[in-house]
Amino acid sequence: MIKRICLFVFGLLIMSFGVAFSIKSTFGTTPISSISYSMALCTGIDIGITTFIFNAALIFIQMIILRSHFKPRRLLQFINCFLFGYFTDVALFVVYCLNIPDTLIINIILIFVSIFLIAFGIFVYMPANIAPLPGEGCVESVAIVTGWRFSSIKIAFDTIMVVIAFLMCYFFYTNPFASVNIGTIISAVMVGFTLRQIAKLYNYITGKDISIVNN
Repeated sequence: MIKRICLFVFGLLIMSFGVAFSIKSTFGTTPISSISYSMALCTGIDIGITTFIFNAALIFIQMIILRSHFKPRRLLQFINCFLFGYFTDVALFVVYCLNIPDTLIINIILIFVSIFLIAFGIFVYMPANIAPLPGEGCVESVAIVTGWRFSSIKIAFDTIMVVIAFLMCYFFYTNPFASVNIGTIISAVMVGFTLRQIAKLYNYITGKDISIVNN
């Protein structure tokens, strides 16, 4: 259990740096953090706090969707909310302290660094099987109630988050593309692909068959 907890926390930390690099790139953040980042831009509230608020709201949405099928174990996701929000703040502080040059080539590189870190973070934290991030938990809840495929719901869920984030910045911020941009679309497409490649490479090197659900 201690090993699982360590992997879980380490995976969330890695993912938070992926989010931080996507924000630093100025090409749009990842779908997983697009609404939280839009809330931070529109309100001036710290992104760690908006991340916690948004993810906590997703847990309450799960309660509404699942009703009597909501298991107490899902409340562990509140720990995810706190950790992921806090880690995102720390990661942003570290990334901006690095004084990375703001050039087109560097920003493109940052997008792909972000994609790799998010995919690798998922690869590390998912097998720990502690509790999913609230976004994935919300998708899973819809899948349980409807019987629809998880991957199909995930695509629709990410699309809805991106659209909402864009509308928030369009109506309440000076730049509608501050949160959602080309980097968001690239991340949505490439994270799953990168995750599969990492899992395949690990399986090939170690001979251990670790299956990662393609979200």
